[in-house]
Amino acid sequence: MDKNRRLSLVLIGLAWPAVGLGFMALHFGYLPSGLSLIAEGFGLFLAGVLSGLLYFGVRNVFKTNLSVGLVTAGYLLFAPISIMTALVAPGLGEEIGSPLTFVLISPIMIVLYSMAAMAAGLGMTSSLAIAAQILSSRPQQPTGNIQETVHIHK
Repeated sequence: MDKNRRLSLVLIGLAWPAVGLGFMALHFGYLPSGLSLIAEGFGLFLAGVLSGLLYFGVRNVFKTNLSVGLVTAGYLLFAPISIMTALVAPGLGEEIGSPLTFVLISPIMIVLYSMAAMAAGLGMTSSLAIAAQILSSRPQQPTGNIQETVHIHK
């Protein structure tokens, strides 16, 4: 993996907690504290890095600009949905028991929920990208009227 790709993954990973926790603070007026904040931030970071790996893995399959553009659009459309899905996950794990259990389970649940949403989104847009790649690789049929000249010899 080249240096630019690693930097991109780290930046994507850092963007997920910033966006998710920022949205939570601005929209709900709530930001978890203590171990919950650490667990959610770490879970979102892991989910962001894994989503970046998934994105780059799917993107490398396609060769045409249109197909790569569709995969990129899919990532940009489904990343916010995945982040919001991840924010729901910790609420389900709070009832598990001890705070330590929550801190261990919460990042795993965040990753599972967000990756399910991201995989579904990239799956849908990748199917469009596959269709675009197939259509672009088909040989072009000549357009217009083709007149054949037929000579009859006697």
